[in-house]
Amino acid sequence: MAKPNEFEDLDVANDFPEQVSAPVPGKQNDLISSGSAGTVYDYNSAPDNIKAPPRIDMNGMEVLIKKAELILPSSDKPWMKTRDGKKENKACIFAIHYDHKGQVEFYSGIRIFKTDDGKYSHPSMTRDRNNQASKLLGIYADFKKKDINEVSLKEFFSYLNSEPKVKVVVEEVVNPTTKEKIRKNMIGSFV
Repeated sequence: MAKPNEFEDLDVANDFPEQVSAPVPGKQNDLISSGSAGTVYDYNSAPDNIKAPPRIDMNGMEVLIKKAELILPSSDKPWMKTRDGKKENKACIFAIHYDHKGQVEFYSGIRIFKTDDGKYSHPSMTRDRNNQASKLLGIYADFKKKDINEVSLKEFFSYLNSEPKVKVVVEEVVNPTTKEKIRKNMIGSFV
């Protein structure tokens, strides 16, 4: 016996939500389709730049972390020697996405190491609170009343991705590439 075609009875107009896109940050109007067939996107209204929105000074604000990302380096990125010259490593990208006007902050200090078979180790960070990622790990450990050495990367990132509320402090740092001083919206405490 032939199976019935489950697509014959679909009511296309009722199966899709009216809202087909998220609002465009910084715009009064958002990209909402008013009909079930969708709307043709006017690419002329798209922003010209491909960068994140400009950094807003968020000093003292309480915001939610929407997402924390840990991005492994590409395979074509060159390996760098550790200070003692005994190991090779690559920097990872660690990004915190805040729920305020599309703000994203990047933290330095998470690395992967080259294993004996030439592959990547699991990402790691120091526990000395001397770089941005390690300092944030320390803030988290203090908040949870734990020793920093007891906090796993899995626990740390699981918490960061649970949309916790944080208080932001602005820190001035020097961009190692451009040597320019920049102000970064760093997490000062968990609320």
